Amino acid sequence: MSPAATIDNDEARAAVLQSANAVFYARGIAGVGMADIRDDSGVSLRRLYSLYPSKRELVAAWLTDRHTTWMEWFTSSVDRRSMAGEEPLLAAFDAIAEWAESPGYRGCAFVNSAAETVEIDDTHRRIIAAHKESLLAYLISLARDGGYAEPERLGRMIGVLLDGGMVEAAVLRSCEPIVAARDAAAVLIEASQ
Repeated sequence: MSPAATIDNDEARAAVLQSANAVFYARGIAGVGMADIRDDSGVSLRRLYSLYPSKRELVAAWLTDRHTTWMEWFTSSVDRRSMAGEEPLLAAFDAIAEWAESPGYRGCAFVNSAAETVEIDDTHRRIIAAHKESLLAYLISLARDGGYAEPERLGRMIGVLLDGGMVEAAVLRSCEPIVAARDAAAVLIEASQ
């Protein structure tokens, strides 16, 4: 009996989502089958399908889980930098730059997933949109807390720069786009005081 056969459903679900996060992020949704998730997680295919009856349901669960874990990481990283005296909106770029320097960086999982037009459906698109709306709400709250003029407009502009920096950093395999986006954000922030 494999070790995965002795774990309860919550532990099996956690193992599957951890594997889905690693494999979908590294290879894309289309490049991964349920058997790949089975192989990586150690959870049997039968049990995997009992937890997630289809790949589409697994992708939705992965995107939802990814949103929660990514936003927790991102906000705590920005908070840590802000408590050390850094401007919070600029700290967002430094957090992303640190992430972009980590092994296996492929950019934003949500942007990457949105590009997979054959593999995703409206449920997935809603989860992706909700993630981006949550990120924008956080950036807008940072602009509002900073006392900047037109915080909603500033937060949205910062969001576009942040997403653009993430995408270009993945494509070019360089943090330079994030540095350039941060520089542009500093100009916007200065003009919003």
